[in-house]
Amino acid sequence: MFTDMVGYTALMQIDERAAIDKRKRYAAALQANHDAGGGTIVQRLGDGSLSMFPNAIDAVRSAIGMQRELGAQDVPVRIGIHLGEVIIEPTGLVGDAVNIASRIESFAVPGSVMVSDSVHDLVQNRPDVTFTSLGRFRLKNVGRPFEIFAASADGIVVPDPGTLEGKGERFATLPGNLPASTTLLLGRDEDLTALTELVSQHPVVTITGPGGVGKTSAMTELGRRLAPEFQGRVAFVPLAEVDTPDGFVPAIAETLDVKEAEGRTLRDGIVALIADKRALLLLDNLEQVVAATPEVARLTECPALRIVTTSRTPLRIAAERVYALAPLPLPPPSGAGDPDSLRSYPSVALFVERARSASPSFELTERNAAAVTSVCRRLDGLPLALELAAARLRAVPLDALVGRLEKALDVLTSGPRDKPGRHQALRATIEWSHSLLTESEQQLFRRMAVFSGGCTFDDLEPVCSDPGGSFLDDLSALVDNALVQRAEASGRFGMLQTIAEFARERLEASGEAAEVITRHASRYAELGGSIRDGIEGDDQIGSVERGMTEEGNLQAALDALLARVRAGEALAGEAGMQLCGDLWMYWHIRGKNLTAREYATSFLNAAEAEPTVGRAGALITAGLASWVLGQIERSNEEWSDAHRIATAAGADREVCIAASMLGLGHLGIDNAAGLSWADEAIERGRTTGFHWAEAFASSFAGLLHAAEGDVDAASASLSHAAAIQRRLQDEEGLGVSLGGLAQLALAREDLTGSVDLYRQGLAAFEAIGDRAEEARILDELASAQLRIGDVAAARRSFFDSIRAYTDIASVRGIGLSMIGLAACEAVEGRPMNAATMAAAAEGYAAQEGIVNVYSEETPGREFVDRARAELSAADLAEASANGSSLTIEEALDLARGD
Repeated sequence: MFTDMVGYTALMQIDERAAIDKRKRYAAALQANHDAGGGTIVQRLGDGSLSMFPNAIDAVRSAIGMQRELGAQDVPVRIGIHLGEVIIEPTGLVGDAVNIASRIESFAVPGSVMVSDSVHDLVQNRPDVTFTSLGRFRLKNVGRPFEIFAASADGIVVPDPGTLEGKGERFATLPGNLPASTTLLLGRDEDLTALTELVSQHPVVTITGPGGVGKTSAMTELGRRLAPEFQGRVAFVPLAEVDTPDGFVPAIAETLDVKEAEGRTLRDGIVALIADKRALLLLDNLEQVVAATPEVARLTECPALRIVTTSRTPLRIAAERVYALAPLPLPPPSGAGDPDSLRSYPSVALFVERARSASPSFELTERNAAAVTSVCRRLDGLPLALELAAARLRAVPLDALVGRLEKALDVLTSGPRDKPGRHQALRATIEWSHSLLTESEQQLFRRMAVFSGGCTFDDLEPVCSDPGGSFLDDLSALVDNALVQRAEASGRFGMLQTIAEFARERLEASGEAAEVITRHASRYAELGGSIRDGIEGDDQIGSVERGMTEEGNLQAALDALLARVRAGEALAGEAGMQLCGDLWMYWHIRGKNLTAREYATSFLNAAEAEPTVGRAGALITAGLASWVLGQIERSNEEWSDAHRIATAAGADREVCIAASMLGLGHLGIDNAAGLSWADEAIERGRTTGFHWAEAFASSFAGLLHAAEGDVDAASASLSHAAAIQRRLQDEEGLGVSLGGLAQLALAREDLTGSVDLYRQGLAAFEAIGDRAEEARILDELASAQLRIGDVAAARRSFFDSIRAYTDIASVRGIGLSMIGLAACEAVEGRPMNAATMAAAAEGYAAQEGIVNVYSEETPGREFVDRARAELSAADLAEASANGSSLTIEEALDLARGD
């Protein structure tokens, strides 16, 4: 504590006796009050003193007692108190705390007791004394700014803050009122680093993002991290309860304690308070008063002020930089991996941490890793949704929670009661954003729920807009409000799953659902035709990629059409069969043969049995699926029906394709009949300019000629097909033709040439992404490598083939490739292993599965037969018995030598 008797020197010059008398009274009061409070007077400095106390409250009480006593005797004294560590030396006290206490005393006025913020923090809740803040000041030779308080009690002078002007550099008085952090903010370090950089460079930074993404939490943590840089001048202004633009400035003024004054607006008062000092203003939930953004722009008149806002829509002012806060990164769909690697994904880390809060025994383990992954992905890594889901674990087992998240909005309720209402349930959070939309924006929002997996701009307008509407403005508003997201790379529009669920509810309640679903189905039926034309034209890869992107929408369109045809709508049946027919090769390339058969047969059974073009197309699709699944007789029946119907309907394309497929269907069964069908398709394709089908049929003709032993005709047909396919960039057809040419090279013992052609064919299938054909050609490539004697390369290729068959879930295909691995064992002189593996493989090869077979020969079969011949009857029986009991993984371990 420093004390100083004011005016003593001047009084000595005027009235020495009076000065000495007042000094005695000052000294007596000083000693008496120190004795009462346990203080020690360390130094008497003429008309002042330096002393110390055992605690802050005794120092303050002693100072108040002293001022009351001296005030009644008209002895003017200033007192300043600070709390800190000192060094006691023989000559007195030294240290920063002494210097600071001296500076605090210099701010005092006669009759007052001034204390530093350090003292205030310790004694502020005492009933016998209150304090008034006089502002924040930088003290001479002191590192940090201090907030100075005046003690307020009976008989004590509390100075007007204005009397302190000029005594030190005043800082803007911002309340430092950041909300307390009760939980750890996870997964936002990169965001906070980026935001810190933006704040350092731009006057206004707006954090945008969908409701529940954690904008307020991120901004609060940002303020906490930046507080030292702004020397504590950080103010948090909650705006959720402000529902009109006129309330914006008063809300800030209230937070900053700026009062009304005659001849000055509240905004001018705020600007005057902050002036040119560095300060940080955090404006939370600005979206509902976004019309007040001009006032935000005016606040940037303060040159060193930085403003950070949270809003579901940008402010669109010149000084603003927008930071879109995304949901937390997600783990891969498989959920595989050890728990430690899964914890590295912020969405998983957040869910696990909050789950432990709800259920302390919860742990992330290998057993529940898939379920945790499912929760995180279903909730799109949205922090609020993850927290609400984790809270449910108090009563609901994890597996049961996963099963209920199809209706996430009904499950994710009952958040912490100390949170705002809109943060206690996910539905309330989304409703908050939805309520800020105009009627036309709400209409577009709910209609966009019809899309599955997002959509392009070109698809969005015909499905969701009405003539004369404000479509572009409405779409921009939805993106600005973070209810709809636009992917920068692809330009696609989409919604988070939970937001889409809310939009679907609104669509169902609007009475518009049937019309919008019909528009959607029509649009994607058109897209199916475009995908077909691209695959059968000169944009095969691009069309397959478009199909992959729109797979969810195509399936939704099929489901909608199927529901309508089952309800008796004939036109929907024709449209559905046509879409199935259009997707025939796309589904084949993508290995979706079960999907193809299910949809095609469903429409064929539900629709009226009229001989239409759509029915012919659906039969072609069903036939190809049957053939791939090994049901050859059924496939030929379906293709024959397709050919008959298409011929009657005069549909050249469908006639040509059906004839091509009948050529393939007769391969190895009736090659002459197959060639007749292939020749018909070739001629029809040539005369109608349908060159893709001409080449397709020529490939099958080549395979049929090869099966008949006519090598020259086979080579000519395959080469003719490959030339057209290269010109059209038909990777699917080219892979088939090159594989056929490789078989011919293998037959004439051109083993090196055969391997090279197989590799070219493999590259073509890899380019188009046909994993089933990759599996087949790898199998045949391995057989050629085995013939060359490169067993190691053959084994690698057989294993690669098994991986490809595993990707398309074809047990039959895995079994066929395992026969090749058995052949490797045979070539390396292990006939018992070979026979054991072959027995296991043959059991799996007899099961149903996706396999493309263009030859009756199974790669490696001849080597397996030789190995079996080397064994005795007893050994062969033992190997067969052992092999038939092996699982796939056990058989593969045997092949690896494990």
